[in-house]
Amino acid sequence: MRCNVCEVRCEINKHGMGRCGTYVNAGNTIIQYPGMGYLGAHPVSIEAVPLLHFHPSGKFLQIFSTGCNFQCPGCMARMPASSRPSTQQASLSPSEVVKRALKQECLGVVSAINDPVANYYLFRDLAAQAREKSLLVGCSTNCYFTSETLEEFGQFVNFVNVGIKGYSGRSYKNCGAKSSAPVFRNISRLYDMGVHIETSVVYSKGNEDDVIKVAEKVSDISSTIPLHVMRFLPLGYAPIELEPSVGEAEKICSALRRYLDFVYLFNSPGTELLNTYCPECGSLLIEREFHMPFGSRLVKPWVSQKCSCGSSIPVQGRATNEGFSEAGFMDSYSIISQDFSMVHAVLTCLGVLDDYKLMDIWGEDKLMDVWSKVSDPKTLTQIHNMIRQPYSYLEFIKFIAEKANMSEKGEELVSFIHKRLKIVQNLAAGKSSYNVYYCMGSPLFALNAGRMENNLVTFSGGVSINKQLQKEGKLGVSVSPSFINEHDPGVIFVSGFLSRPLDEFYTLCQKYGIHARAVTQQQVYEIPPSWDFGSPRWILGLLYIADKLHPGKLGVDLRKEADDFYLKFYGMRFKEARPNRSFHRPSSGIWPHKQTFYNYVEMEVPKQGSTKNFGSEITQPFNMLPACKLKFKG
Repeated sequence: MRCNVCEVRCEINKHGMGRCGTYVNAGNTIIQYPGMGYLGAHPVSIEAVPLLHFHPSGKFLQIFSTGCNFQCPGCMARMPASSRPSTQQASLSPSEVVKRALKQECLGVVSAINDPVANYYLFRDLAAQAREKSLLVGCSTNCYFTSETLEEFGQFVNFVNVGIKGYSGRSYKNCGAKSSAPVFRNISRLYDMGVHIETSVVYSKGNEDDVIKVAEKVSDISSTIPLHVMRFLPLGYAPIELEPSVGEAEKICSALRRYLDFVYLFNSPGTELLNTYCPECGSLLIEREFHMPFGSRLVKPWVSQKCSCGSSIPVQGRATNEGFSEAGFMDSYSIISQDFSMVHAVLTCLGVLDDYKLMDIWGEDKLMDVWSKVSDPKTLTQIHNMIRQPYSYLEFIKFIAEKANMSEKGEELVSFIHKRLKIVQNLAAGKSSYNVYYCMGSPLFALNAGRMENNLVTFSGGVSINKQLQKEGKLGVSVSPSFINEHDPGVIFVSGFLSRPLDEFYTLCQKYGIHARAVTQQQVYEIPPSWDFGSPRWILGLLYIADKLHPGKLGVDLRKEADDFYLKFYGMRFKEARPNRSFHRPSSGIWPHKQTFYNYVEMEVPKQGSTKNFGSEITQPFNMLPACKLKFKG
């Protein structure tokens, strides 16, 4: 029997599952996996989804479950999207989600992180109950629905953010789908049905023409549909060469404005292209700042939808007078995905090298309590407090190693890091003469005072000027050039997660009038990717920082230290690694280890007259596998 939820149209027989892994055959119909529910529910500002023209600053309850009908390389939500449902997992029913949304005074519910295409029947039930209570309903989706499903879907959603993979068929085949045609067809139909639509597209080096064609195609539907350009972050097996600089991304956004009135740039700290400008006269109307990779937030409330020139900005719903700000660490894709990624990074160093073994660990009792508590703000806060300080991070490693029954390997990693901590601690006793500024991407985007990166500076004996900041954001906050000039840092570090080429960085310093000593003496340093946050590789970042703050005094060979770490915990030399932005992967290429990935395929056995799932060993990177269904006789 075929599943008709999406255009993949999987054939699901009695003992099988579809691509999503969330639908089963119940005899004469396809149903959601029994007992499936939502694994997390957190209040967020709508800009964190992101949607920028719908109830600005409105508070919505963001939910997620497991499964996805696509297999996209570099997916930031890969863990929940790739996981399979389990009746053991603590989950929320639609009625429980509605109760929570009402209790927390949310305007509505929004499904994100994994695609609601994989949870369509669950999401439909939730929508029915939510609308009965006058709650708004929306989602972030690849919108690969069939026409018949879309007609129903469009009746119960108020808003969607459609993630467009590209215009060309190749863009969709890379994700295991056929073409972009169903997506543009569905966007057009939803627009005609009165659903509020915003779109997203990933921009990587080399796909400029494809991104422009996406803008043209969306413009054919309506030039007023906002387009969110997601600057590509190379994760998984993607090489860092595919990542455009913030400056390059800003240039293509300017080109896209020939087709669309509202183009926004994400994953780019400090960019001015998160703001809303009048499409008629170019005046700045709404100012936003970077708020985690996929999110933004309003600098001040949106009080008017009209420009002084008389033109009107298409916005649905009233703006909230006082914007909602997520408490603690709750956020869109980024925090939940980063939690999984940081645990993944530790497990990788402990020798868990293939994704399905990792998912087995998540799925068993070993880490089930972490997974099931992921919706608990106290648990998230506890985890993030542990990974903020060097010594408490060692406790984080022990915690994960114990849950994975790998305590001996955990102690090996802890011992390696602890020895280097003592070296830096002894060096830092003499203090550094440098004021230090730590930023991300732009010289005007300062990392939050309490983050690991600034604590590494303090641990190394530097004086972090970021500690003077009172305002907080998720990763950081925007600052003025005067803040940097007045504190006159002698060294500036640029984050290893979201950076900007140094030539662009110095050009921006000149543009903004930043003349701190670090700039004039060219002591601005890019931290190597994932050497300062998210991965145990931060110990190498600490050594790097200490070496810059105490020139010639560290007494260790940084290259040898990197080689030792990579050999011991990744099985490769540092010089052989091809770095990218992934927390858990040290290289964008294939590791020297033989890795086995289990891909569930369908095998038809006519003699028995049934279709069953079997684990098939495939020695290829999982996210480079095509979606496949094998049928054979025998």
